[in-house]
Amino acid sequence: MLLPEVRRSKAILQQVLRKLSEQKRANLLYATLKTIEEDGGIKLEDSNCTVGISTCARAKMWQQALKLLEVMPEMKLQPNVISYNATISACEKGGQWPQALKLLEAMREMKVQPNVISYSAAISACEKGGQWPQALKLFEAMRKGKVSLDVISYNAAISACEKGGHLRQALKLLEAMREAMRTAATSFNR
Repeated sequence: MLLPEVRRSKAILQQVLRKLSEQKRANLLYATLKTIEEDGGIKLEDSNCTVGISTCARAKMWQQALKLLEVMPEMKLQPNVISYNATISACEKGGQWPQALKLLEAMREMKVQPNVISYSAAISACEKGGQWPQALKLFEAMRKGKVSLDVISYNAAISACEKGGHLRQALKLLEAMREAMRTAATSFNR
């Protein structure tokens, strides 16, 4: 049962969502968003759902994160790169690498451009699932898609190779990362 103040005030709703997020109360946060949406007194915003998805990710509740992403269109909200990234991260934390890959594909289908965070979270999900070849495919897709590679994406791919027992490939990636960082430093100093 939500207090009437929460049902009428966006500011109070934001405070409640923030507090529930800090406390990692994903189930309660999800129920609050669902109640607000059904009540219709306050128009929810994309950021409200993204807070909920991120809370679910931190609580390792990937199913609830996925459900929030799925109901966003029903709430007349458009999932964006941030909400997708948070959901991919939830899948990564929940060890759901196939679901993370499906979300990456869904982003493209929905014309939401995956970024370095999208790919890095999916690579980490593959790494945790022991799917080093898939992690490398994603890493290569980043390079081909001209998505900026960063230390996090390199580390995720290196870790996937290492955990898969492919130390030579991990060392190649480490050297490629060093070279990329040297090149970036040289360009920056010009």
